[in-house]
Amino acid sequence: MSYDLAVGADVGIVNRVAEEVYSQLYPRYFTGSQPYDAGGTPVTVTWDVKTAPVFDLTPPTYSEEELRARFTEGGAGRFTQAEVAEYAAALRTSLDGSTFHVILHQVHITVDTGGGDPVEADATVTVDVQISTSASGLLTLDPIKATASDTGHVQKVILDNVVLPAVLDQSRQVLSGIQLPKPDIPLLDLSVPVPVIQPQRAVAAMNLVEHGLPQPPFPDAWPTSPFFALLGEDTVRRIAEAATAHLEGQTFPADDSKNFGVGTGYYKATIAVHHVQCEILDTEIPTVRVHAAVTGSGSAGINWFWGGSTDAFYDLGLEPDPTVTLTLTMDGTTLKAKTDSVSSFDLKIYPHGDIVSVIASWVANALSSTLGRLVGDALQGIEFTLGSLPAIPIDVDPIHLDVTPTGLTLGRFGDDLSLQGDVSLSKR
Repeated sequence: MSYDLAVGADVGIVNRVAEEVYSQLYPRYFTGSQPYDAGGTPVTVTWDVKTAPVFDLTPPTYSEEELRARFTEGGAGRFTQAEVAEYAAALRTSLDGSTFHVILHQVHITVDTGGGDPVEADATVTVDVQISTSASGLLTLDPIKATASDTGHVQKVILDNVVLPAVLDQSRQVLSGIQLPKPDIPLLDLSVPVPVIQPQRAVAAMNLVEHGLPQPPFPDAWPTSPFFALLGEDTVRRIAEAATAHLEGQTFPADDSKNFGVGTGYYKATIAVHHVQCEILDTEIPTVRVHAAVTGSGSAGINWFWGGSTDAFYDLGLEPDPTVTLTLTMDGTTLKAKTDSVSSFDLKIYPHGDIVSVIASWVANALSSTLGRLVGDALQGIEFTLGSLPAIPIDVDPIHLDVTPTGLTLGRFGDDLSLQGDVSLSKR
């Protein structure tokens, strides 16, 4: 698998967000007007985006000719053919899998000369956008190019020098306010996200930090739900290990005494949980099994009524090692685990000397009952929060929105643990 954690959304969610942003920002953004000298004729060019931008998350394909043109246009002779080929290959690597289109289907353009009827036309403007990872680890949207089609009577020089630069500039202003944070799961230390653009789906892939950055090739198939998160086996295990770390070294004291006619018997013991390990079970219902060794030591003896005492020391252990089965469930956007069952185990006592026979059976039975109950209750009571998927903030003054996962269900997608659902939009 090329990632440890992947979070994705389909194009429907992205366009719902785009419509909300457009409705709240228009006409502060998405419109503009400026003077321009059209070959000695002063004109005023006004542009107005009449409909919400539409995201097309199909990764564009770039021809070799188009890529080479980036390094040869306006500077012929600056680079050798070998350099142009090298730079074009590097640019293709940079753009592949991280770029998509934002389409402005109805950009109304008016060119007013100040006398007579203005020239008016509608154009379709396509903005190439690249997702990149910022120094702070956020995914950011960077418009890199704008082109126009269906331009009617508007001169190409006006489009190229006024409309397209203005649209590109405002696209940068709006999209710069949309930064996608990686999931804040306190139990995980994750790498920065790597963007993966698939047909009509945007995915952020991450690794546990020790695994480095996710590397292609990435899967061709992803869940069809509007929103999803996929957790690999190593990720689930790491979450479970962090969440059960409190068990390591946990101790349980036990003691009791009883009158036996010839004296008072007693025992004392302290046991500890150690070597806690987590196993991810390959089951339809996501399940974690926690293994732990339980050992201890103590003393037992009898204080004789006529004076003196007879004492012995012992080691003890629970055999076989107890195992706890945890079932994973969703509670809103929080992944939780709760104890489903605890395996059976027996108490084994290893005396360093002879325990007086009159109390030996009582000590064994009492320890077995008391420590078995203490350990069983402690393990049976395991319930912890594994992590929560955060809201995605959108901040483009004067609007502040949160895109929050909702209705998540837990299951499997291939070998991964899957959280699938939708999102809600809310104002802050």
